[in-house]
Amino acid sequence: MMGVIGTVLAFVVVLVILVVVHELGHFVAAKLAGITVQEFGIGFPPRVASVTWHGTRYSINAVPLGGFVKMLGEDGDIEADRMRQRGLSEPAIERAMAGAFNRKPIWLRVVVLVAGVLMNFVLAVVLYAVAFTQPVPDHVGPMTVTAVQPASPAANGRVPLRVGDRIVGVDAKRFGSADADLHLARDLTTYVNARAGQQVVLHVDRAGHALDVPVTPRKLTEAEREQGKGPVGFSWDSPVVNGPSEASNPAQAVALAADTTARIAVQIPGALANTVAGLLGLAPNTGEARGPIGIAQVTGEVLQQPLVTQLFFVGLLSVNLAVLNVLPFPPLDGGRVAVVLLEAVRRRKLPAEREALIYLTGFLVLITLVILISIQDIARLPGS
Repeated sequence: MMGVIGTVLAFVVVLVILVVVHELGHFVAAKLAGITVQEFGIGFPPRVASVTWHGTRYSINAVPLGGFVKMLGEDGDIEADRMRQRGLSEPAIERAMAGAFNRKPIWLRVVVLVAGVLMNFVLAVVLYAVAFTQPVPDHVGPMTVTAVQPASPAANGRVPLRVGDRIVGVDAKRFGSADADLHLARDLTTYVNARAGQQVVLHVDRAGHALDVPVTPRKLTEAEREQGKGPVGFSWDSPVVNGPSEASNPAQAVALAADTTARIAVQIPGALANTVAGLLGLAPNTGEARGPIGIAQVTGEVLQQPLVTQLFFVGLLSVNLAVLNVLPFPPLDGGRVAVVLLEAVRRRKLPAEREALIYLTGFLVLITLVILISIQDIARLPGS
């Protein structure tokens, strides 16, 4: 098992990669749009080290939980007001603010704001594409029983399963037989799971003795599955081999990756709505949502898995980051886009105080949501 320090470090590295890629989208788009980028930072202040190049400060900061791009004029005319306080003339102020974010056309500001989201989608597609070109690890039979659930078909049958039993087949179908009835472990589990309510006979090797173990897989509700119950009620392990990759060429890998990214993205808003409703008591709380603590815990577990699993996991996080950021909720990118579009409809800027209040309110709501989910994360920790 990965230690606590290793888990935290792994989570921080993954988080920094995802956020830096996101902020890199804003940075590149702003530069191409002629917007003055004052700082590109990795982590959050206080600043540890920095260098200025071509008018932009590149910094490494002490709190390694993300990154940021600071653009001239993204806080309205605060910089212009400071220049006026220093006695600069209006022509001088206009020249200095020529590259300001808030002086650019509406459409260009929207492009800059959504560029981070697009970069996270691109990262997800790249990671998934690489994953689809990797050999797929899979379990092959026979299967060794590692645990038996109490009050399950495996425990209550005429011949109960025991830890250490080797399952070599089912219903006269054998692993490694000449006609290859069964090869992968999931061939057997799929066969058994499809026969809920029907008796099947597991062929077992128990300390060198052949046994036939009749069991009747049970029908399970979704709630029972979420509790970890299985149709037969035993855990197992078996050898792992690398099978062929899912994509035979790069074009197919990219197509599969794009399809996977799109399918995941459309599911996230509904899942988020269910999570919020569950936290507010408006719907059953499944407890499936993960906050920073939960994601860190899962990151530590995933990094002990094969490379293909790690790629899919980081890709999943990148899609989540993209979708959550595009939601029209301040201070997320989607919320900032909504404010810019509102200004376009009103044909005048929001008062700075009102805009600041909108972002502060949104920030407080987000922090509250993170805290509520983190409480669930803590409750899941071992020993809680």
